[in-house]
Amino acid sequence: MKKLKWIHKWFSLVLGVFLILWALSGVVLNHRELVSHLSIDRNWLPPEYHYKNWNNASFRSGLRLGGDTLLIYGNMGIWQTDTGFSFYKPFNEGLDQGIDNQRIMKLQQTKNGLLFAATQSGLYSFDHTLGKWVKVDLNIHDNRIADLCLKDGKLVALSRSEVLLSTDDVAKPEFLTIKLPAASNDDNKVGLFRTLWVIHSGEIAGVFGKLIVDFFALLLIFFVLTGYIYFFFPKWIRKRKRKQLNAGSIVKVSRFSIKWHNHLGIWLGWFLIITTLTGIFLRPPLLIAIGNLRVGKISFSMLDNPNHWHDKLRAIHWNDEKEYWMIASNDGLFQADEQFLLPPEPFPVQPPLSVMGINVLEYQGNNTYLIGSFNGLFIWNTETGFVRDFITGEMPQKRSTAGSPIGQHLIAGYLDISSVPLIFDYNAGLITANLPMPAEISDTPMPLWNLALETHTARVFQHLAGLWYILIIPVFGLSVLAILITGLFIWLKKKR
Repeated sequence: MKKLKWIHKWFSLVLGVFLILWALSGVVLNHRELVSHLSIDRNWLPPEYHYKNWNNASFRSGLRLGGDTLLIYGNMGIWQTDTGFSFYKPFNEGLDQGIDNQRIMKLQQTKNGLLFAATQSGLYSFDHTLGKWVKVDLNIHDNRIADLCLKDGKLVALSRSEVLLSTDDVAKPEFLTIKLPAASNDDNKVGLFRTLWVIHSGEIAGVFGKLIVDFFALLLIFFVLTGYIYFFFPKWIRKRKRKQLNAGSIVKVSRFSIKWHNHLGIWLGWFLIITTLTGIFLRPPLLIAIGNLRVGKISFSMLDNPNHWHDKLRAIHWNDEKEYWMIASNDGLFQADEQFLLPPEPFPVQPPLSVMGINVLEYQGNNTYLIGSFNGLFIWNTETGFVRDFITGEMPQKRSTAGSPIGQHLIAGYLDISSVPLIFDYNAGLITANLPMPAEISDTPMPLWNLALETHTARVFQHLAGLWYILIIPVFGLSVLAILITGLFIWLKKKR
């Protein structure tokens, strides 16, 4: 009993502040749209979060409009410059407020000169008369647009779940929504990682589920605060009584805290155990154990979606030469017929792709693509199956499924407008040229939601712990389990 009390007390006292931090960041993560307009000055954050040399996916790609005019874009929003990068002018007027909403996935210009932007907050067209972006209404559940391309001169937009084909080449086009047939290799299962993710966030039960998890996050904060009261207030009360000072209100707060700490803990602590268990498997090293496992869909949950591509789509390209669609998803690269009538077929040989998604898909002609992700940048011929590392020139080696999910180069962006293509690594930034990053762009703040993500995954502590930060989540999670389980045992033993 003494050991149980020692673990429950001292683990809670030491980790309590961090528990509050993790709980609050979790609530923020559950409501991205509500906080998308909020951001944090990067100067307040550790050095690795400062924009330097176009790092942190600030630069994704660019679009040449004709002549010398160039629009560059990424997590920094949209900026107008020229092919010599001699000046920088913001080009975000009309986009939703907040740098998170201005995260740009793709810019596309039609043959008629119409300009469109795929953003975190939706699809936009540029109104040259008004001199600003105007949002295009789309009848889709998730406004995030992952990619844009052209087919027969008309715009094609890709959401995270559907293909949207425009019917006309106009500034505000109407779209035909296409739900792709299940892939030929679809097993009607989902990744165990995805399953644990939606359970951990509550998303498995939609908005109501998220609110339930939010409640338990706030309940966890309540347990921490009442636990501190339980530890510190008795000493304070005795001290005041020795000095013959009134302690009535403090005693009431102490009694209230002890009562509800115990009552709520015994009845609701079990749910916090489930939340903690699912959370520790969402980060390495425990993630490695489940990363490639697939399980059946939980019936009547959001996982049991009739759209087999729900929240999986990331990039699209129409191949004029062979007349097929190239589709990039979380499950790999697929070939689809022109009308999307047949099940998309996975390419038998594919370049290494990170589970975190594709960041570069550039057609080079002659059935050859340039494919970039956090696993590296590769030249890939779809007909022959030839794959080569674009940076090192080496053939990719088959990697163990138990190894790191990232490669030597974390490719975050690519732009080819000169003899030397610009390649952007997430950590190092621009690695193929010397292009100073102007202060007006490097001062771009960090979205609050991204800061919450970095906190919740413990990456924000990497500058202190180095590579050992990877152990923070499992160690912290196991410690929280110890706090919760010992608390339940202590209460049950008292009731005997």
